[in-house]
This record gives sequence, structure tokens and C-alpha cells, in this order.
Amino acid sequence: MSAIAKFLITIIVIAAVLGSGCTQPVAVQQTEPAAPVLNMTVPFVLIPVPSQNGVNLAYELELTPANGQVPVVEKVEVLDPATGKILYTADSELLAALYHPANVPPPTAAELQNGTGKLLKPRVSLWFVVSPDAVPDRLSHRLTLNRTAAGLSPLTVTGGEVTVRKDLAPVVVGSPVHGPGWMVMETTSPLTHHFRAQITLNGVTRVPQRYAQDWVYLDPVSGQAAAGNATLARNYYGFGKEILAVANGTVVDAADGLPDSEGIYSPLGVTFATAAGNYVILDLGNKKYACYAHIVNGSVRVKKGNIVKEGQVLGLMGNSGNSDIPHLHFQVVTDIPSFLGAEGYPHVYRSFYVTGEVNETLGAERMSSPGYSTNQLWTDFGDFVTYFRQAVPQENRLMQNNVIVRFP
Repeated sequence: MSAIAKFLITIIVIAAVLGSGCTQPVAVQQTEPAAPVLNMTVPFVLIPVPSQNGVNLAYELELTPANGQVPVVEKVEVLDPATGKILYTADSELLAALYHPANVPPPTAAELQNGTGKLLKPRVSLWFVVSPDAVPDRLSHRLTLNRTAAGLSPLTVTGGEVTVRKDLAPVVVGSPVHGPGWMVMETTSPLTHHFRAQITLNGVTRVPQRYAQDWVYLDPVSGQAAAGNATLARNYYGFGKEILAVANGTVVDAADGLPDSEGIYSPLGVTFATAAGNYVILDLGNKKYACYAHIVNGSVRVKKGNIVKEGQVLGLMGNSGNSDIPHLHFQVVTDIPSFLGAEGYPHVYRSFYVTGEVNETLGAERMSSPGYSTNQLWTDFGDFVTYFRQAVPQENRLMQNNVIVRFP
């Protein structure tokens, strides 16, 4: 759940590799007729999610070797089986970031039960965007396997056909915070730590934070994140901001009493049990749960069993648990009210205005300068922020990564 680590360094990688995701004609390739060497499955339901620049398709492709040999995947292509077109391609640097190998040696039974990021089977994280009028009914996958070690030429295999569940919809939520100046991070990108985190708990591998966001408050005029010494958490403008219920519901879990980290990038003794810090989990109905993390120690205002109204204050934004700087981590999960033991479920925000954005290029340039530190980045953060002359209204959508919004 750590929000901001190496934030703008990651941007450089994103800019370099995301261009491979455009629609293109299928290239002619040689495929050997052979017994199946690999089974592909999509473990969790695939629901289209609208955002500012299109419709997001985000999911995991799990690979099961049919012959017991772990494949070396050098390219993944996502196809529309109805048209034969390639919708998305991951190879080279991008695939290296999205591929999750099976752990060797495999995780122990205790690790699988108590919590681990180790995997029994390899997975590939896939997140790409299509236009609203071109959402496919189904997807299939073509993998190119490198067999150089065996002295053989590459082999292409197809499979993993999955239905895009247009009959299902994201949960619509209200505002988790109030007013202008809210920068959203670690969302709508295949390279965020939220999306790539594969967690096995109680024997099941899930992606609990698949659609999560980290909310950081910036001064609505200057774009600055902190006043004075930016190495101290309490100097951030967002520290102590009110956190709000996104819907009417019942509090099914809450915790308080964990200390806030006084400095940034210095979380205190984080474990699976304390990663969320002080938190609230709200039952939204229909087995969907809103999860709020990193609340200020001593500020949680609700208890398990409390019935709350949308807009009610749940606590104050802090820096407890696995937090780099003061922020609100927000996610929606399904079936189980748990931060790390449930599957992340898509949500969209009922209403907001996009008021600005982060100049990622300038940030990347500064971070590449000799001696320029992450602390300095947060000290100078207003340099990277551009506010629009006119806000852009949005409804029932997910925000793009690194934009700034105003909530009702």
C-alpha cells in the first residue's frame, strides 16, 4: 500500500513502454502444431471501467505449464477473437515489469495461509484502454515463448479466452474527501504498485488493490504538497484532512492506535496485519466494501457496527502503516471485508472536476539530476503542477493517473 515510492522515476518507464498498446493488424507468425505446453486462465471477472480517456480493461493472465516446465515468455498479445486484431502488446521492458514468475522454491503452506507475495504459478498483469465504441465481447491471448535454452526457435501459443462482462458495472461511489487540490496517484496504469501486487492469503492468490487510488492533497493555488520541512509528515497540507464515507453503509471493521510515521519514507515495522495502518472498512452492500487506510492515530471516529451516511467524517488523513507520505489509500473489494485478503473490484466516482495535472516530463528531468532527492521533489512539488483555466467535469468515471481533481 506504500503510495509514492520512486513516483516520478516510474513515469520514465511508463512513457517509454506504453506506446506498444495500440491496435494493429495481426502479423503472420509461425505456430508449431504440438501438444499443449501452456494453459492460460483469467482468475477474476473482467469488467470494463470507464475513465477520462476510454474504457479500461484490467486483469491477470495466469499460466499453468502443461508439461511442468516453466515457460520463458518474451511477448504477450491480447486479441479480439471476433476481428483478429491485436488490442495490446507487452514485450521487452513492459513485459518484464508485468510478468510475475512462480517462486523457486515455491511458497510454503504457512506462507500461503498467512500471507505472501510469492506465487505458485506465473502471472501477467494486463491493463489497457479501448475506445468506448470498441469494447470487445471477448479477449484471447497469444504468447511467444523463448526456447533458446533448449536450442529451439520461438513458439507461439494461443488461449486464455475470456468474456468481457459488459453486463456488470463498477460500483459508483461518492467523494472520499472534499474540495479542490486532490492529486490521484497509482491508478489507471499497468505499472502501478497497486495493480501489480499479487497477494496470497488464506491459500488464495488475489489482487486486492487492483483498482485502488492514493490521494495526496496539494495547495489548490501553488500546487505545493508541504509547508516548510518536507521530510516531516505533519508539514504536509493533507495531514489531518477529513476522510468521508463514499456511501451510506455499515462499518464492518475499523482499527485505531497505530502511530503515524513522523518522517516520510519511513514506515514503522510494517506487517500484513499493520500495512493499512489505522483504517475503516465500510459495507456498501452486495458484498462490496470500501477500504480507507493510513488514518491519523487517534482520529478514527467510527466503530464496527456503526451505520454511517454518505459524506460523514470517518477519520483524518495520516501517515500510519505502510505509508510513504501523508495520503489516503482507497480501494473497493468484493466478497470479504479485507485490505489484502479480498479481490479488488472496480469503482468509479459519481462526480468530480479535473482541475490540473502533474508535469511528468519536468519531474522526470529533475529526478535524473545528480544529487536531486525524493525529499527535494516533494519540497518543489508545485513546480510540477499545472492547473487548468477551466475545470473539466466528469461523472461515473475513474480518474487518470496523476491528475488533480476537485470533489463536491
